[in-house]
Amino acid sequence: MFLASVLRISVAKTAEEDIKQANYKEANQVTTKPSTGPSFSVDEKTNSGIFCRKTFSSSSGEPLVLVMGYGASLKIWPISFIEKLAEKYVVITYDNRGTGLSIVPQDPEDYTIKKMSDDLDAVVQRFDVNRFYLLGYSMGGCIALQYAYDHRAKVRSLFLLSSTAGGALYVRPKPEISAALANPQGETLWDMYMWTFNLMYSPVALKRYEPALKAIYENSKDHPTTPIAIRGHEHAFKNFDGTSYLAGLSVPTTVLAGADDRLIPAQNSENLAKAIPHARLVLLDGCEHGAHVQEEAKVIHEIEKTFR
Repeated sequence: MFLASVLRISVAKTAEEDIKQANYKEANQVTTKPSTGPSFSVDEKTNSGIFCRKTFSSSSGEPLVLVMGYGASLKIWPISFIEKLAEKYVVITYDNRGTGLSIVPQDPEDYTIKKMSDDLDAVVQRFDVNRFYLLGYSMGGCIALQYAYDHRAKVRSLFLLSSTAGGALYVRPKPEISAALANPQGETLWDMYMWTFNLMYSPVALKRYEPALKAIYENSKDHPTTPIAIRGHEHAFKNFDGTSYLAGLSVPTTVLAGADDRLIPAQNSENLAKAIPHARLVLLDGCEHGAHVQEEAKVIHEIEKTFR
């Protein structure tokens, strides 16, 4: 969710046809290559047009699928986060429809959480994975919830990071936060990223984590999400209601959020944990909508406690 407003503005400065042509060429190159750390990555594309990546090392074990959120591609995951997880898991990430190098449907109605759950299933089939750990961040948690409901036999354990079930359990951010997200300010793309990051983090946290946020910007800036895809993601998020799925979830589940999250307030995670049988709730004091950026080691520790 946190980059949607930035991407909505930035793409207006880019010729969409040039983006599509560049994305088509890059997306159709399936590669195996060293990553920036001690692991390797394999890039693939599903028959339905979803770009996906497998990152692994010599010590990787069971597969772990990470689902990114609103308006953001797989490149929004911090590289260090992926590398550290790949020491223990085969990490699968992918570009949700409308982002990065994946297909960009032109009708907002073609963006639903159910269809994005189907995209996730195409990704795991592409990598021949039949059972795995599943983590969803922000709107990616909605997709993960939908997937756990649709394909419960495939999900070993579930981790919902800074997310919501939507529907009657959804607690909205304050109106001024929503208004600011919709109207980012800045002369450059980096300025507009920083505008959004300012909404995500306190001034003290922003200064402390600016190098990590700068790295996310550098890694993701070449593939901005188009306005039609942002409208599609907005349609998907607004129309999702997973409240009826929660009582029937039987997989081990951890719900984690920053206690000071202003974009998806922590009450959303508290509501999830109360509604999912035997769910474990973790609230990290001093963290906001990027707990995996602010407290990477703690979040990975909680992931490993859940996925073992």
